[in-house]
Amino acid sequence: MSKLSICEDSGAPHGSVDYTTIILLHGYSWHSGIFSKLVPLAKTYNVRIVLVNRRDYPGAVPYSKEDRAALDAAAAEVESDLAAAQAKVLSFMEDNARDLYNLLMGFVTKNDIPKTSVQGDSGGIMVCGWSFGGAWLIALLAYTESFPADNLDLGVYIRRVILYDVPYHTLGYPPLNGDTYGNPLFDTSLEPSEKIRLFADWVSGYYKHTDSLDDLERRTPLAHPPPTISTMTAEELASALYPSPGEPGGADCELNNVGIQSGAFKVLRTNALRPPESEKRLDEDTVSNGWADVEVLFVWCDASPWEPTWGYYAMRQEVEEARKAGDNLRKVMFARVRNANHFIHWHVPDIILRAFLVTASDAEEVVVNVGSAA
Repeated sequence: MSKLSICEDSGAPHGSVDYTTIILLHGYSWHSGIFSKLVPLAKTYNVRIVLVNRRDYPGAVPYSKEDRAALDAAAAEVESDLAAAQAKVLSFMEDNARDLYNLLMGFVTKNDIPKTSVQGDSGGIMVCGWSFGGAWLIALLAYTESFPADNLDLGVYIRRVILYDVPYHTLGYPPLNGDTYGNPLFDTSLEPSEKIRLFADWVSGYYKHTDSLDDLERRTPLAHPPPTISTMTAEELASALYPSPGEPGGADCELNNVGIQSGAFKVLRTNALRPPESEKRLDEDTVSNGWADVEVLFVWCDASPWEPTWGYYAMRQEVEEARKAGDNLRKVMFARVRNANHFIHWHVPDIILRAFLVTASDAEEVVVNVGSAA
């Protein structure tokens, strides 16, 4: 049984037999309420929207004392015994991946979900992790083949895994030019109590980046449009912002730090992009490659803070180099959303739904244009 919580489900579009289910996991200190504006659009796009809260967020099962002790031990060992710290974080993330897997299995079992079409352009499930939530998606891909199938091949339902504006460090890439400058969470000059408050403004701003990676704007958002958080009412903030897991001592804060420092996120990403070489016989006529057939779509918003932009470039470079080397790699695609900030789902929700649903070959990059900044 999953310890995650389904907070909202738009339900199947009336009369549709080929709808796509999109299951969304939230980011750092923002729970799934931040995706609420997507739900009314479900029928228009022939999708079913399912919003999920991670552990330690409203409705989900809190982490146990044993869970937190494992993170504490990893944090204590990260400088003295890196391998031991990494192993503890990987075990912690395997448990989180199992929770997500159990949620998906339960959802498919309880609902008459259309399977992915033969053409791969309708039906099925897209699992999306926004921002820090992307760590749960790379863990899912890294570990899912080791979980028991219970006579249900989930791989024939999972059509796509979406890494939605995921920052480089959540994917285990090194900082750009060795510099983490900009993100208040990593600013040692700030008091711990200041970090999460300043982070909310910083992460929800609009940024004007150049085409040069060396000149990405690290710290100062545009004055107009203003940061998303400054446009939200107190009621809207209460419906979506839940700071405690991201505050000092919170589970997200601790996992973020030790996942980066131990190299665990790098291990998860590397394994996630390289599918298992296995196949399953469903019946005498049908052979499934299961999760090996699941594609990855990296959606990035080019007016977001620099960290997801660098995450995109780093993954694109890794994918291109792996293909040239002949590595066994998943189908990985990229979609750029122009003039969109990290919270475009709040401002222009139909645009991000279009980005999630794009079709492209693994050699292409799709551009979805918001127009002028929202």
